[in-house]
Amino acid sequence: MAILEIHNVTKQFGGLLALDDVSFEVEEGEIRGLIGPNGAGKSTMFKNIAGFYQPTKGSIVYQGKNIEGKKPHTIAEMGIVRTFQETTLFQEMTVFENALVGAHIRSRSSVFSAVLGLDRARQQAASDKVLEVLDFMGLIDRRDQLASELPLGSQRALALAIALVSEPKVMLLDEPFAGMNPEETNHMMDLTRKVRESGITIVLVEHDMKAVMGLCHYLTVLNFGQLLAEGTPEEIRNNDRVIEAYLGGGG
Repeated sequence: MAILEIHNVTKQFGGLLALDDVSFEVEEGEIRGLIGPNGAGKSTMFKNIAGFYQPTKGSIVYQGKNIEGKKPHTIAEMGIVRTFQETTLFQEMTVFENALVGAHIRSRSSVFSAVLGLDRARQQAASDKVLEVLDFMGLIDRRDQLASELPLGSQRALALAIALVSEPKVMLLDEPFAGMNPEETNHMMDLTRKVRESGITIVLVEHDMKAVMGLCHYLTVLNFGQLLAEGTPEEIRNNDRVIEAYLGGGG
């Protein structure tokens, strides 16, 4: 069953057509790759899904509800969380403190809850959730370390942890493997599979073809803002149009 449906989405910036009538569906529980050359419209599509842009035309449906035009924080509260291309961490805060930031989406405080002492219960629940997620991501031993002291692979794992603390149903991963060495890439692939196995649907934009082909169940290929092809990694690897547009002869 589709958890996310993109229907005829067009995004225009003045005279530039960044997305041109793109439609695809993401099945619940899959890892979907959204790939294509630079300028194909992948990041623009992510921004439309996450609420940072509003489509010029078309609709975006999540769990049966139209979400296009909603604010990013509203979409995040509904269960779609995006991790960013650049690892956006609070460098001078600890791993634990960074992950706690993700809890703010779930725990809205009010005057009444503060007076009744419910905030303390919420804060304790958030703290417990953070420790659970850090343990799940293999970061529990680093919880008191500053984010600035982490190697790249652990910084990316922490970015995933921040998203996980907010209890998403869909995670949008923007180039999670960029700049990683093979060992870090393999570890990040394992973590991504683990997140998916916990019941979270994943859509990722990525240029590392080895990671994409080894991780994704299904691929959606964009080119010049249009849908070029869809299929399994094997089908995409052997698609002549994709090879010509993106993978190059050596794909």
